[in-house]
Amino acid sequence: MADLEKDVVTAEVEAEAKPKRATKKAAAEKAEGAEKEAKATKTKATKTTKAEKADTTEKAVKTTKAKTTTKKATAEKAEKAEKAPAKKTTKKTAVAKDKTIQYLGTGRRKKSIARVRLIPGEGKFVVNKRKIEEYFPLATLIQVSKQPLTLVDLEKKFDVYVNVSGGGLTGQAGAIRLGVARAIVKFDENYKAEIKKAGFLTRDARAKERKKYGLHKARKAPQFSKR
Repeated sequence: MADLEKDVVTAEVEAEAKPKRATKKAAAEKAEGAEKEAKATKTKATKTTKAEKADTTEKAVKTTKAKTTTKKATAEKAEKAEKAPAKKTTKKTAVAKDKTIQYLGTGRRKKSIARVRLIPGEGKFVVNKRKIEEYFPLATLIQVSKQPLTLVDLEKKFDVYVNVSGGGLTGQAGAIRLGVARAIVKFDENYKAEIKKAGFLTRDARAKERKKYGLHKARKAPQFSKR
């Protein structure tokens, strides 16, 4: 009887202990699963941070490479500019071929007055509705009239229309030259220094001196007669 009672008691104890063990096992399994999930999330976070770091490093490397290439390009340009021969300081502004745009200039020389218009074109030069080659018989006068344009390299970029009156042909050529120079300066101020240095912007003040009373001309006196 005593043995049977013992067996019953042990069976009851074992029956009570089984669910406790099952709950412990379930808790342990849950804890292990939570640890595994935490580890997985940690590994994912580390992978993402590593990938982000790699991206940032790649971007930084690319930016540094781009900066170095730009620096090299600027240095090469500076070297080329230093090696290249010194060019004229005047900036060549682009001429817009618009017929409505015109630059005016008035020139004077002796008794002559010239009104000059520069219009973007192909290089025509018209004086009093005639070609300059027909108006001036001498090549030197044509050359004098075109001097400011040839100096600044705008001879074939503008059409020049001139109305000139008074004086002779040399005075008219000088007046045209001054008018053309003033019109070029109105087109672009950067040409002023070069044109002024050449002397095309100075108004030549020399003119015929007036005749005096008792003299043949301004200073020519009549022949002396003793008696």
